[in-house]
Amino acid sequence: MRIAILGATGLVGRETVALVARAWPGASLELYASRDQELVLGERVYPVRAAARLDDADAPRGELAFVALDDEHSKRYVPRLLALGYRVVDKSNTYRQDPAVPLVTAGVNSARVDGSVHLVANPNCTTIPLTLALEPLRAAYGLASIAVSTYQAVSGAGIAALDAFLAASQGGYRTPDRLGAGFDPGAYAGNTVPHSGGTDDSGFSSEERKLMFESRKILDLAELPISVQCCRVAVAVGHYENAWVTCERALDPDAVGALFADARKAPYVRYVPGAAGDGLSAVASAQDRDRALVGRMRRDPRDASRRTLCLTVVADNLRLGAATNAVRIASRWFPSADPDLQAPA
Repeated sequence: MRIAILGATGLVGRETVALVARAWPGASLELYASRDQELVLGERVYPVRAAARLDDADAPRGELAFVALDDEHSKRYVPRLLALGYRVVDKSNTYRQDPAVPLVTAGVNSARVDGSVHLVANPNCTTIPLTLALEPLRAAYGLASIAVSTYQAVSGAGIAALDAFLAASQGGYRTPDRLGAGFDPGAYAGNTVPHSGGTDDSGFSSEERKLMFESRKILDLAELPISVQCCRVAVAVGHYENAWVTCERALDPDAVGALFADARKAPYVRYVPGAAGDGLSAVASAQDRDRALVGRMRRDPRDASRRTLCLTVVADNLRLGAATNAVRIASRWFPSADPDLQAPA
């Protein structure tokens, strides 16, 4: 089959190219970016064409497309891909709030993707791992309310921001300074900053609003009380989330640990036992890239009803939080050769 990847030279696009080779090794790839160029991945060199060529009358038709573009360009090219016969997984924010478009975390609501669906929205990079951790709790205990604090890697801001961060970090740490006075207080290097993009009159940023809205839609809990505080930290890859989860019924931490350790009930989750959180880190997530690491679980001492747990969720934001989930979504249409990339119903 023919697979198109738009935004192929970006961080998520590159990961998607590698995953497609695992899922559908015989597929023909059509890669697109802002201009004609080449993409070098390991020993492979891929030709990349300007996305504007899709507007041509003789643009190639195909079966499957992954779109890793900003909202403006997604609005332009997704309708064109659908007209050319592609089934599309879009990774931007463009269609996530559209009630007619399924918003899917593979392993949570994969059954939304069937033969009648031609467009699926891929959730935000914090929403995917969080909902993988919440769904087993919802199924076993019901969900009453959620509070989340996120610590997000710079790569979530794109390849230009990541490259600038790496350069600034290298320069800033070259001169010993225990106070870090040489760093820009408004930039990412050596810093922790509010995730303040698109802050509205409510005081919540667009990133925080995404996590609240998307979690409700994916879990099919439109009235779920959820509050979110997001920040960006000086880490290249790996989003870290602390969550306070209140369920409808009392919880036993040992039983919840067994729930998370059961791959049938908690797909794509790796449970990390122990309240200390050993093994839960951004770097650890970059070494187990296609799973949500869940652990550091303990009771919230403020809740006498024993219905609230504190827990940590960590995931590679480029893979599980973006490219891996998109490929697993598409495996509902076209079965994956790699069983780890095949989404359950």
